[in-house]
Amino acid sequence: MEMELRHLRYFVAVADHGGITHAAERLNIAQPAVSRQIRDLEAELGVELLVREGRRVILSDAGRAFAERARAVLAASNDAAEEARRIARGEAGHLRIGLLESASWSGHLPQALSRFARTYPDVRMDVVPMGSVEQINAVLAEDLDAAFVYRQENLVDEALSILPLRVDNVMLAASVDLDFEKEGALDLGDIDGLPIVSFPRAVAPAYHDALNAALARIGFDPTIVQEAENETTMLSLVSAGVGCAIVNSANKHRPPEHVRFHEVKGLSVPIEFLFVARQNAGDLTQRLRVIVEDINAQKA
Repeated sequence: MEMELRHLRYFVAVADHGGITHAAERLNIAQPAVSRQIRDLEAELGVELLVREGRRVILSDAGRAFAERARAVLAASNDAAEEARRIARGEAGHLRIGLLESASWSGHLPQALSRFARTYPDVRMDVVPMGSVEQINAVLAEDLDAAFVYRQENLVDEALSILPLRVDNVMLAASVDLDFEKEGALDLGDIDGLPIVSFPRAVAPAYHDALNAALARIGFDPTIVQEAENETTMLSLVSAGVGCAIVNSANKHRPPEHVRFHEVKGLSVPIEFLFVARQNAGDLTQRLRVIVEDINAQKA
């Protein structure tokens, strides 16, 4: 016989209600069934839990010690069950979400997080800023539940649920002190020879290659004066006057001080923004996806 929760429930009922008869009445089961379960439990433990004194049944010393621990086990079991129900209802839990800082100021991402927080106020959201490649790897490794990323070559379509959200492009970020003396999109002649702040290829290989191919198509050979791991740092360097940078157009929604954004004629690198989760995502992740899908439909 393997000890089960019902054995603990029956025994605690006997301990709490002063005997087998009263326990059977409270449990609404036959008295012989309670007696049999207690005998099975005593046989499993190899100790006497109840002592018969005439018509009375009282707890042995071992029974009193066991009852205290059994109550704690039952309470923990009830708490675990209620926690599971609350999580299933979206009333509790923990969600780990990756994001890109450049995409966190407007559009799907802030709207989705805001709506989720209002809808499920008792769910804790851990929001982790990191690059797209890192986020995708973290979702695959189950270190993140969901991620807002730009498409990268490490996306594993068969393992991931991928929801396309929008397509961004690239722009030139330049210091406000740099006067191009014109309005509208810049020509190659306007940017030729400018010092450029870029990023290492390892950060986003596919995007790095696509960007350099697009620059080559318009005849621009960048002079790289500094590299940075992310666009936040790149824009800080632009603001400081270190150089210009080709960055995601999503940065327009959070322009740093002393930085202005310019379109460049003929320069286009479409960047697909996605919501990513595992195929076997949990309930909370699925609830977040439903919110993202609704926002996506409204923007369509």
